[in-house]
Amino acid sequence: MSETVETSKEKHEFALYVETLSGLVQHKKVGDYISMSDEKLFHRMVTVLRLRDGQTVIFFDRKIYITATIESLMGKKQINMLIASIKSTTMLQPSITFLLPLLKKDDFETALYALAEVGVNTIQLVSTQKSGNQWSADRDHDRAQRILIAAAEQSKNFAYPELRPAITLAKALEHYGKGNETKIFFDCQGKQLHELIPLIYEQKNQTMILLVGPEGDLTLEEKKMVLGKNFIFCALTPTIMRAVQATALAAGLMRSLLR
Repeated sequence: MSETVETSKEKHEFALYVETLSGLVQHKKVGDYISMSDEKLFHRMVTVLRLRDGQTVIFFDRKIYITATIESLMGKKQINMLIASIKSTTMLQPSITFLLPLLKKDDFETALYALAEVGVNTIQLVSTQKSGNQWSADRDHDRAQRILIAAAEQSKNFAYPELRPAITLAKALEHYGKGNETKIFFDCQGKQLHELIPLIYEQKNQTMILLVGPEGDLTLEEKKMVLGKNFIFCALTPTIMRAVQATALAAGLMRSLLR
C-alpha cells in the first residue's frame, strides 16, 4: 500500500510553461545544468507554488518538455536546475479539430480550457448567426493563449491545441468539410451516441472534425449547410445542453473513446 501511495506522490509534479525552452536546452543533455533568469517565473515558483531546492519540476513548450531538479533559487530571478529528462511532446491521435462557436466571454474561456484539458489538437473559432462574442485577434488572442497554457499545465497536455482565428461557419465547412474525415455535429435531434460508435470505429479515421452549436443553436439554414458537408448528427444526452457543457462533453467523449 505504501509503495502505491509513494508512486502517486511522485507523479504529482508541477508543470510550468517556458516559451523559450526549446532554445535553452538545444545543446543540453540529461545530467547537464540549466539556468533561467526570469523574475515572473521565479516569483511563481517560490511565492505561489512554494517550490524549494531538491524538488522536481516539469518545464515545457509546444515542442519539448523536460523534468528538472531545482538546485538553487537565487536572488529574485535566478533559477538553477539539473536536467533529469528531455522529451519531445506527443500529439494525441486521432487528430481532433474542434469547430468552436464564439460564445459569451465566460463560457468561451471555459470551453477553451476544457478543449485543451481533454486533448483536442486544433481549435478553429467559428462565427455563426447567433454568435455571442465578437472575436478580435489583436485584443483576445493573448488571453486565449494564456488560458490554453494554463490548461496544459494542469492537464500535462503539453502539445496543447493550436488556436486558429475566427472565420464564418460557411468558410469553416468549406475548408474542413472536403475530406473523408469523421465529421460529427452534436445536436439534440441527432442519433444516439451508442448507435454511432461502431461506425466511428469502423471508419478508423486519423482525423476528426467536431462541431457544436452556439447559445441558441445553429439556424435551420446553418444545419442544412452542416448536413450538406456529410456531418453525422449525434445527440450527447436526451436533454438540451448549454453550448459550453456540450463542448466539454463532446470533446472528452471522443478523446476517451478513441484514445
